[in-house]
Amino acid sequence: MGFEKHGLMPSFRVFSEDALEAIHLASLEVLEKTGVRIVHGERILKMLKDNGCTVDFEKGLALFPSYVVEEAVKKTPKTIVMYGRNPKYDRKLDGRHIYFTTDTETPNTVDLSTGEWRPSTLDDLEKLTRVTDALESYAAGGHLTTALDKPNNVRCLYDYAAALNNTEKPCGWSVYPPQLAMQLTDYQFEIATAVAGSEKKLKKRPIGGGGFCTESPLKFEGRYVEIALKLAKLGFPCVVESFPLGGATAPVTLAGSLVMTNAEVLSGVCTVQLASPGTSTSVGYQMGNLDMKTGLWGQGPEESLLYAGAVEVARYYGFRVNVIGFNTASKMSGAQASYEKAMSTLLPVLAGADEVYGAGSLEGGMVASFEELVMDDEICRAVLKSVQGIEVNDETLAVDVINKVGSGGHFLAEKHTLNHFKESLFFSELTDRQSYDGWKKAGGKSMVKRAREKAEEILKEHWPKPLDKDVQKEISEIIGRAEKELPKSTL
Repeated sequence: MGFEKHGLMPSFRVFSEDALEAIHLASLEVLEKTGVRIVHGERILKMLKDNGCTVDFEKGLALFPSYVVEEAVKKTPKTIVMYGRNPKYDRKLDGRHIYFTTDTETPNTVDLSTGEWRPSTLDDLEKLTRVTDALESYAAGGHLTTALDKPNNVRCLYDYAAALNNTEKPCGWSVYPPQLAMQLTDYQFEIATAVAGSEKKLKKRPIGGGGFCTESPLKFEGRYVEIALKLAKLGFPCVVESFPLGGATAPVTLAGSLVMTNAEVLSGVCTVQLASPGTSTSVGYQMGNLDMKTGLWGQGPEESLLYAGAVEVARYYGFRVNVIGFNTASKMSGAQASYEKAMSTLLPVLAGADEVYGAGSLEGGMVASFEELVMDDEICRAVLKSVQGIEVNDETLAVDVINKVGSGGHFLAEKHTLNHFKESLFFSELTDRQSYDGWKKAGGKSMVKRAREKAEEILKEHWPKPLDKDVQKEISEIIGRAEKELPKSTL
């Protein structure tokens, strides 16, 4: 489920204290002089004005004075709990743990039988959620893909119901299209209440949650902010995220991209805390860079630095932070995907991220892959082993056994080896370490093929505890009612 950080963990730092202070001050300057535009947000703008911000209602623009921002940061809780259907899967974001989560709402799935891309279905989502539930590295459950075979106006309800029924781990909800967002949130709340058993139980253990993402540069969709504020008043946690592309929707320089992203995140946190002080709020610095050759998301090695730097900026404020990892531009499983994912995951973990997000997908979240989900689990476990540090004490220094074995001996039969090999070495469940002859005798399978076979085995054998039949029926009735009551959407 995650890894508890300890004093032996090595660290990676991008910025000096002076550099972090410079990013902070630059972000405040952007918020005071340029501010954030909020569309469909008249009530939000009024609330901000009432709390000390300068607002131009005609332009939909809010300027955030530095003292307002800094006071909001102080009010933001530093510990957040994300609740699962089963309490044993609750995850605490407290700065002392690292968690891994999957990508979300990829529009395609790599067919497990043919290896070809195709639009995702509800069946894909259910199966991918079951595999995610089975793999212990992942701290959250559903939403790796989305049910494109369901009507767009209620698809998010099908997604949430499928996630809840196929994992006991935490799984959030999304709402779209934006013109139906508030009504859809009410239906999502009904679904969560049915699963929890009552509104009182749901408020005590809120499964799901609110949040919103900026529309870079420096813009919010007010309808999504309204939802987050509504849920915050009901006791749900909130996440504020920014997804800019350097060179396109953010400056191309990494420091400039961080300044703009940080300004967006700070303005979002400020909005939440002004409206509902003390709301549990985490942040997501989900940045990338534009590839100047293709016009697509670049996903190069410089982004690993960006993610690590974002962690440091978030920690400067004491925020609980998630950043991207498992990042690849590859369209298929293989060498490119594996090395890009390992590089983009290791640095933010070393920097101390609370959550690293993005497992199970290819081409920057365009497609979900069963094989990648399994292989990314291997990357999680390898990265965690790499950052555990090296314990030095009389037992691990092994002077006595070294002197006992002496020159020309071996340590294989020593009790010291038996006592410590399991904790000292990484035991792969997927990587092949046999000789060439042994590998050929076992079928000469590639890692991708071994991952596919493991995914198929999970789908045959792993069945999370489903929701009670009565709850499933109630959820079906909620979704059926939503289909009748909500206008059809072609977006």
